[in-house]
Amino acid sequence: MAIAANDNDGDRGPFCILRHGRKSHTWGELRQAAQHTMRDAPWLGANIDPDRSPLNEVLVGSGDVVKDVRTRLAAVGLEPKPGQVVARELLLTASSTYFADNGHSGRDGDCDPDRLATWRSVTLDFLRAEFGDNLVTVVIHHDESVCHAHVWCATAVEVQKKGRGRPRKDGTKAATATGWTLNHDKIMGSGKEAFAARQDRYAVVMEPLGLIRGQRHSRAHHQPIREFYARIKEHEAAAVERQVEAHHARNIALMEEAKMKALRHAAEMAALTAKTAEQEAVVSHAKAQAAEAAAQEVRVRGEEAVQKHLVILADLEAQRDIVTAQKKDLGTFLERRGLRQEFESWQCDTRAVEALRNGKGDEEWAKYERQLAEYADELQEFGGWQAAMVTRARKRMLYLMEVGAKLLGHASILVNPSRLVSEGIGAWIRLHGGVPLHQRHRQAVRWLRDTLLTIQDVAMTEPERERGRER
Repeated sequence: MAIAANDNDGDRGPFCILRHGRKSHTWGELRQAAQHTMRDAPWLGANIDPDRSPLNEVLVGSGDVVKDVRTRLAAVGLEPKPGQVVARELLLTASSTYFADNGHSGRDGDCDPDRLATWRSVTLDFLRAEFGDNLVTVVIHHDESVCHAHVWCATAVEVQKKGRGRPRKDGTKAATATGWTLNHDKIMGSGKEAFAARQDRYAVVMEPLGLIRGQRHSRAHHQPIREFYARIKEHEAAAVERQVEAHHARNIALMEEAKMKALRHAAEMAALTAKTAEQEAVVSHAKAQAAEAAAQEVRVRGEEAVQKHLVILADLEAQRDIVTAQKKDLGTFLERRGLRQEFESWQCDTRAVEALRNGKGDEEWAKYERQLAEYADELQEFGGWQAAMVTRARKRMLYLMEVGAKLLGHASILVNPSRLVSEGIGAWIRLHGGVPLHQRHRQAVRWLRDTLLTIQDVAMTEPERERGRER
């Protein structure tokens, strides 16, 4: 189970996060599920910085999850039976803004040491109070975007077992005995309400640190990092395949074009030869004179063409020198006025808008630009009110993203990198409304991400699938 950073705290937060992972019923499932915790898998992904992996901390256990669970079960004399849950994973962390203080960014290993130590201590005390001896492994990862703790709990529980055998002759039954068994629901709880209650308890102990609980019953669900990178590879493979097909089709078209040119040239040459032979057979002397006159005329025109060409080249050379000098003067002007960065930013915004337009006609682009202008007017009027912008911007942004994808030549936003569309929209807002209006646009997007499924995240796990795993 991997962590995805979320810094969209808005007016609330920072948040404390407690997420319940998958159940492991067999040792094989447990080893596979713990590969991310132990950094023992080839699919860990580009989000992990191997140079910072040595900074990861083992707070409880040996770091080998399977070994730690086996040690706990051996201590109470248990061997798992088919269908029983041997262990379950949890993930605990906080918003990166909590770890950012005293000049630290809170991300990519740059955390405030005092805040990190406080969060680590309070979290460990909470886990020990929740799970006792069943808390077998706690590992803190510092090699991803936001530091977080992977927690593994065994499910051993002591119970009273009824006495076996027939009643004695005096009518008494065999005495009950104390024994151990594996019971996931006794340790972890059963159902979403039990998990939500644990998240409430975690929020209570984190409240003195300034951390708050996230939204209850949120519709958003975590996507495992392995599935996320698998989807990226699928899209990359499809893009490469389409590129190869396009290149092959282009080569075929070029070959056909070359063949047509060769046939046309051969036909022209044959017609010219036939005409020349016919003229020579009828009037050979007149043809010779006419050919001489034509040759002389061609030579004259050729000389004139050469002179004109030389004049044109001279003019182009002079214009190039003028343009070069103007570009140099423009660079000097921008440097003196301190406008180079603003000029380069304007160039980038212009290119982003032109990429979004993608050569579409004036009528089609004008319709889309009217929608952008209406959205800019709403930002100008309601950009400071979160409730108003969430209500107004939801339908507007979905339309702008979907139609923007089609402007780029795609059937839907589902097959188009939404970054290209969002950059074009942001660039248009900055060009026509300035930096303050662009900042309002970014705030509105952050509000939408807090209340809706993120438009850019097209791979969301279905709630029904999550409930199936809980059962």
